[in-house]
This record gives sequence, C-alpha cells and structure tokens, in this order.
Amino acid sequence: MAVDPFAEAEVRYKYLSEERRTGNLQARAYRVAVRDLAVLDSEGRRWMLGPEDGIWYRRENERWLQADPPRRLVCPSCGHHNLGRHSFCVECGQRLNR
Repeated sequence: MAVDPFAEAEVRYKYLSEERRTGNLQARAYRVAVRDLAVLDSEGRRWMLGPEDGIWYRRENERWLQADPPRRLVCPSCGHHNLGRHSFCVECGQRLNR
C-alpha cells in the first residue's frame, strides 16, 4: 500500500519528539533527524516540520513559510495516491474517504 510522505513524516516526528522529551535523543541529533524528515511534493517544493512546533513549512523564494501540505487521498482499496479534488480513486474507482 502506498504511504503519504507527509503523514509518514508526522509519525516519525512524534516519535523523535518523544525520544527528545525523555532524554534518549540529544538536541543536536534531534534537530538533524527532524531536518531529515523533509518532503518534496509533486511540484518539487521542499517541506519541513518545525523542530520546536511540529508545524509544516514550505520553502519558497529562499524563505520558509508556514503552510498546509498538499494532502493526497490514499485509496483504501488499492493504495493509490489520488489528488485531494478526487472523490473516487482514479486507479480502481473506489470511493475515497475524506
């Protein structure tokens, strides 16, 4: 089944934050690990979770701007990633959960 890279990064971020909170991960290692969670979207834009706040930021014009990432709807039947504007999977026709 296909995985939403933004959701995957969020799960990993929560794990890293807990490791940092409990003292199992040093501050520098935490920041490097969070930086490594960066995601490139289908348009080649770089996205990162803020290490201190867990909020998504998009790199645009040499600046980081807070923004909501482009979510894909993953088909529960076949795992295909569909654009948010679709109501039915373009691969198998299954109704998409919103």
